[in-house]
Amino acid sequence: MYKERHAWLFLSPAAILLLLFSLIPIGWVIYLSFTSYNVFTPPEFVGLENYKQAFDDGDFWKALKNTFYYWIMVTPAITIISLFLAILVNQKLMGIKMYRLAFYFPVLVSVVITALLWKWMFASEGLLNYLISLIGLDAIPWLTSEDTAMISIAIVTVWQGIGYYMIIYLAGLQAISPQLYEAAEIDGAGFWRKHMSITFPLIRPIIFFVTVISTMGAFKEFTLMLVMTGGGPLKSTTTLVYMVYQEAFENINFGYASAIAVLLFIVILVITILNMLAQDRKDQST
Repeated sequence: MYKERHAWLFLSPAAILLLLFSLIPIGWVIYLSFTSYNVFTPPEFVGLENYKQAFDDGDFWKALKNTFYYWIMVTPAITIISLFLAILVNQKLMGIKMYRLAFYFPVLVSVVITALLWKWMFASEGLLNYLISLIGLDAIPWLTSEDTAMISIAIVTVWQGIGYYMIIYLAGLQAISPQLYEAAEIDGAGFWRKHMSITFPLIRPIIFFVTVISTMGAFKEFTLMLVMTGGGPLKSTTTLVYMVYQEAFENINFGYASAIAVLLFIVILVITILNMLAQDRKDQST
């Protein structure tokens, strides 16, 4: 009883913070999604009208499509590239810590600074187009074309994120016994065979973790869209999170913005559950 009371005492600060900054705001957003609320007047209950408006809104479906498009480009790239990057920097080589630091450094840079830097490089007369012109190719409208704007933002996301997930993978790789690789080498296994038979199966839970975390990060990304493109051109980089921002703080329509936020939460929840089911099925098959 004494230990249990002290356990609750230590847990109470975190529980209070979780209640104040997570559970209560979530409940308030769900409530607002059933109301018409513009800050200046009290919330007026409207039932499912906000959700009906979302399903009839072409901009909502375009934002949902953009969100999935961005997710499909970002999450697989981050998951795979950061894994192989972690394998490369997990070698016992002179100066390897400097390489780890170099790959991790973009994570330390503010997202706003990163967005401004890449926006300058993606400009029509920026560094990237200058390098392209050196080999005789035409300039690419990185941020001003519907076809390339979202791809450009995805490139920035992967560039800044792979170092963070590399560290997560690296922690898992260093927990694998070197004797397993030595035994595989004795059996004649090469580089790829060793990782296919040892590395990937043993760090499967970490791969699942990175997939889920990067998925949630992709679905809630907002800063890059705001700074680099402002949701354009022609709303080609307007995601659901950016649409929530527009409806809430530009159109002062907090009820509709809350409904979109709830729908976004449901989408993320469904994807996470599907990932968990797929992971459980793989674990049962092995």
